[in-house]
Amino acid sequence: MKKKILIICMTFIMLFSLASCKRGERVVKDFPTAVSSLESYKVTGKLYSMFPSGTKECLITVYYKNPDYYRVEVDNSVLSDKQIVLKNSDGVQILIPSVNKTFKVKSSWPLNSSYPYLLQSLSKDLLSDENPITVHEEETSSVEIKAKVFEDAAPSTQKIVFDNKTGYPKEVFVYDENHNLVTRFVYEKIEVDVDLDDEMFNAEKVLTSMNEYYQDIVETYVRAITYPTYYPVGASLKEESIKGSLIKTAIMTYSGENSFTIIEQYLMPQSTVTTSYVDGDIYIMGGTIAVINSHTIIFGEQGVEYTIASSSLDKLEMIKMGDSLLVGSEK
Repeated sequence: MKKKILIICMTFIMLFSLASCKRGERVVKDFPTAVSSLESYKVTGKLYSMFPSGTKECLITVYYKNPDYYRVEVDNSVLSDKQIVLKNSDGVQILIPSVNKTFKVKSSWPLNSSYPYLLQSLSKDLLSDENPITVHEEETSSVEIKAKVFEDAAPSTQKIVFDNKTGYPKEVFVYDENHNLVTRFVYEKIEVDVDLDDEMFNAEKVLTSMNEYYQDIVETYVRAITYPTYYPVGASLKEESIKGSLIKTAIMTYSGENSFTIIEQYLMPQSTVTTSYVDGDIYIMGGTIAVINSHTIIFGEQGVEYTIASSSLDKLEMIKMGDSLLVGSEK
């Protein structure tokens, strides 16, 4: 009798596991179709960026409106700073409301790389990988697929963990080519087919609506020239030039096997929008939006704009260096 009960229990377990597996397979398979049918969505979540100095986190809010409008808000609550990636019929822009500045970026974003906080990006990567590695469990299904941290980066991987009940991702892990964890994004809430006004994707209106809020906050910014605490072994400061007082500019040249130049410039709020035109990919590094191209990365925080330029350094290395500038100490 006991043997029969045991067999029945094992049969039920096997049937339940099989059903869970099939449900998980359906979730992964149906995800791209579900995303393509969305008219709009709002995503909120936490982005964790891994650096030699430690893990940095920021709040990400994404608004999407069919067919091709995106608004990605990067909220660094520690610094009371918010930066925005905006895509509309005019192209791709990065908005820095605190100093009333925009970067108009010549880029195929968000199609050029892997972005764990965008449902379309996950769907694109899932469809393009012919050999995904999937694991199905009772409540979640995970799939490991190819990823591109940057547009021309070495091949890397990402793992998407889906919720079997909702059919949407719960979290995404992005790794570099050596399988070191670079980014983790945790989805806190996904709202689909929400009512979004076109004005939410109008750069001028977004900046105008936020300017008043930042008028008092900008006065609390402590601008300082900083020096990298993370850089290639053997590199040394060869030459530096610091000019100006209120609007200060520093240029630092480092020599060594991998030479590089760092430019830091204080930005003061302007009554009219200041616009810079750049080419490149977009990368969120610990609460700051960076533009990355062949030999440079540009980013800003608390009213200071940073540029790192090198013809030999790996981009991920420049990002790590950039993070060390943000946490560096004043000389």
